[in-house]
Amino acid sequence: MCHLLAACVGATACPHFGLLVGQHNGIGSMGLIGFLAMQAPDAGTALREMIHHADLHDRGSTVRLSVAEGTATLRFDIIKPSATGAAEVTDGALALLRNTLLALCGRECKLLRVDLRHPRPEDVRPYQQTFQAPLSFGAEQNALVFNAKWLDSPVQQADPLMRRYLQDRVNESIRRVHLDFQDKVFQSVLDQVREGSSSLDALANRLAMHRRTLNRRLELCGTSFRALKSQARREIACEQLRDTGNSIESVATELGYTSASAFTRAFAKWEGLPPAAWRRKAAVPAKA
Repeated sequence: MCHLLAACVGATACPHFGLLVGQHNGIGSMGLIGFLAMQAPDAGTALREMIHHADLHDRGSTVRLSVAEGTATLRFDIIKPSATGAAEVTDGALALLRNTLLALCGRECKLLRVDLRHPRPEDVRPYQQTFQAPLSFGAEQNALVFNAKWLDSPVQQADPLMRRYLQDRVNESIRRVHLDFQDKVFQSVLDQVREGSSSLDALANRLAMHRRTLNRRLELCGTSFRALKSQARREIACEQLRDTGNSIESVATELGYTSASAFTRAFAKWEGLPPAAWRRKAAVPAKA
């Protein structure tokens, strides 16, 4: 998305193209989680649920809501802020979040301030027209700042029955996404172990994700990098012992263990038998 919006800016010579995209999108463009939010009892609940389920809509950014001394801050961050077009995506996201607040709280909801990390553009009028609030460019965050009282605003026409139905659909989607994601990550970990080098940072780079995002998503799946690496080692160890005549020392080295004894202890913990006994049971003779 970053590169696409940057290309659009170049093609149209419109520096605020991202802002225009955001202006024409709102809570409905967030799909299932947006529709669920519209059935929440109040705006605060809606926003927190949208943030909690954000992975169903966008995995390249994060949104956070904080409240302090009566002021609410809705912060937006791109996982890779150095990417070309990050400023355009941020403009669009903040405009979309502004539309979301209006949908949840009503047209009376006014922003106290809008913070943007990128430098002040030559023409600030599109930003003034979009946000109708004081603008702070070159700020330390990308955020909408507003009175926390708006979080208590009841969502108009919210339907409890529809909310239960949509929550079931969201839960089903989450389960499916988690399973698909875990399978994808496990395959990458398998490849890493086979290649003889496996680390969390390397895995995150392979998946084009920040390591914190990867850790968080694995935690949501009920697993971790360490657990998946152990599972991958176990799968490869069993495959090697069953289907090849490679020595136990060779298998241990391939899996990255410092010694055959360390591998033997790990394998016995997995399978309840040391490698040599497991191999005999699997009826594959070892090389002399």
